[in-house]
Amino acid sequence: MYGIGIIGLGVMGRRFIEGLKANPDFRIVAAYDPAPVETDVPRVSSIQSLLDDPAIDCIYIATPPTTHEELVRAVVQAGKAVFCEKPLTASVTSARACLETVARAGVPAAVNFPFATAPAAVRLKELVETGALGDDLTAHLTLRFRTWPRGWQQGAAAWLAGPEQGGFTREVVSHFAFLALRLFGPGQLVDREVMRGPLGSETRVRAVLQFAKARMTIDAGVEGDAEEFNRFEVKGSKDLAVMTEWYRLTHSGGNIEPVRADGHQIAELAKLLGGKENRLATLREAASVVDLIEGILSERQTSTAA
Repeated sequence: MYGIGIIGLGVMGRRFIEGLKANPDFRIVAAYDPAPVETDVPRVSSIQSLLDDPAIDCIYIATPPTTHEELVRAVVQAGKAVFCEKPLTASVTSARACLETVARAGVPAAVNFPFATAPAAVRLKELVETGALGDDLTAHLTLRFRTWPRGWQQGAAAWLAGPEQGGFTREVVSHFAFLALRLFGPGQLVDREVMRGPLGSETRVRAVLQFAKARMTIDAGVEGDAEEFNRFEVKGSKDLAVMTEWYRLTHSGGNIEPVRADGHQIAELAKLLGGKENRLATLREAASVVDLIEGILSERQTSTAA
C-alpha cells in the first residue's frame, strides 16, 4: 500500500481524494491547504510536514500552475514520487526546469492528464494506430464556454480568470493538445489568433497545430448559452471518430459512453509507483504541451477585444 500526501484541497484535490479512497493500493496519509477547507482526511499545518513524513511515498500537487515548479522541486528533493496537476506550468522555462529536476532526482513522476487513460481516448488512439480511420488525418477541436471561469470553478476564479496562469487555453485546450500528441506524435504551432478580454485572458482562440501524423485546428471561445461545449473530431480517408462531453466517443465501429478517468488514473499511478509500465502522462509529454499552449498564448500578434 502506498502512502499519499496531498497539496491543495480545491475541486481537483477533493475529487482525487474520493478516487484514492476507492483504490486499496493507496492510503491517504495527510493533506495540506492554507485555506480552511472541510475534509475528512488528516490535515497538516505545512508542506514541510508532508515532505518530512516517512509514511508518504508520493505527493499529489493540486495547486495553481505557477506554484508547480517550486513544489515539484521540493517533493523530488525529499525523495518522494510526484503526481502533478496539469498544466505542468504556465511557462516553457518553468516546465523545462521541472523536467530537468525530476530527471536528476530519478524519482517516479507523472502529470494528471485524464485522456492518458480515459476509455474513449484509449479507443481513439487504437483507431488511429490501426489505420481504422484511414490516411490523411485531420483533427478539429471546438470549445465554447458561457462564462470563464465556468460556474463550478468560481472558487478558483482569482487565478483562473487572469492571464498569468489561467484562461481556458491552459485549463482546457491543454487536455486536447496532450491527446493530439498521444495520437499523432510531435507537434508544433503553425498559426494562431487570440482575442483577449478586459482582464487580459483570452476570450477567443483560433489556432493551427501541425503534428507528425495530422494537422489540428482549434476554434475556442467564451460565447453562447451552454455552460460548456467540447467536440474533438478526427477524420481520415476511411472514417471519422468524434469525442464529445469529454469522455463520449462516437464511431461507426461502436460508441463509448462517457466514463470519467479518475479511477483509471489512480490505478496507473499504482503501476508507476511499483516501477511498472503505465499510461500516465510523462513530464516530457507535459512539457511538450506547455510548449504548444504557451506558444498559442504568446503576446505576439494577438488582439484585444474592444
